[in-house]
Formats: sequence, C-alpha cells, structure tokens
Amino acid sequence: MSSIDALIDSTDEFFRRHWTSCIAHPTPEWKADWDWKGSVPHHDKRGVYALFDEAGKVIYVGLGASVGGGDRTGYGISRRLLAHVITTDKTRGRGHYVPQGKWSEVSSLAAIGFPNEYSYLAPALEDYLIERLAPPRNSSKRRKANVEAINA
Repeated sequence: MSSIDALIDSTDEFFRRHWTSCIAHPTPEWKADWDWKGSVPHHDKRGVYALFDEAGKVIYVGLGASVGGGDRTGYGISRRLLAHVITTDKTRGRGHYVPQGKWSEVSSLAAIGFPNEYSYLAPALEDYLIERLAPPRNSSKRRKANVEAINA
C-alpha cells in the first residue's frame, strides 16, 4: 500500500507529464492537514481526494468533480465527501465530522483542488493514481479496466 509521500510523488509525475509543459498556472497541491472540523480541504474546488487508514496508507482515491450551481459552482470535493464519505459528528454537532459507517477505517483524508478551467484533468489524475497506487478500496474500478482491456 502507498503513503501520502507516494501519493505526492505520483501526482508530481502526473503534473510533469500533463501540466508543467503546457499550463502557465501553478500546479495544484495536496492538503492533508484537515482535523475533521470545518470545511474539507479544497472544499470550493473540483478535484481528487484520498482516504487513509490508521497506518497512513492510501485505501481509496476518489473524484469530486460535480459542477454544482449558483454560489456553489465548482464545489465538487465537498459535495462528494459529504454525500459519500463523511457525516456530521452527532456528539459534537455542526462543523465536526466523522467517517460514514462504510468508511469506518478512514482516519484521515487529503484533497487536491483544480482551478475550474483545468478541472477536466481531475478524472485523469484519479485514474493515474489508482493505477499507480492500487488502493485496496478501488479494486472494482481496476477490475473493470482490466476486463475492458482484455475485451478490446
């Protein structure tokens, strides 16, 4: 399994291949210091998130790329995490979060947000990281890709 360091190294390689040479904008960066309260990292952007277990290993890489609407345009990461990964901590109240039951082994998360004009690269980064890091909870996506490759 992979750690935050492997996640960052793989992301840097992705950006060397697909960003640095053609986009005149600083590369997005991972935020991994969220303490389960307040807004999730890059809450106001579309991008990729990674879930970690207690040992600091990446167990899942996901995409938060919803366009949103109104004053929430681009809030894909927060929308995805709130819908599928985290929930309000009932013992502490609004603004404090815990993993949803199906993600009980998650002890931390990180996110990388893209400027809206470059958010089309987020799905590519997600696929790249899943292929490179092989997070155990992404196994169904890897199996599907392998079946499609065999049938091609």
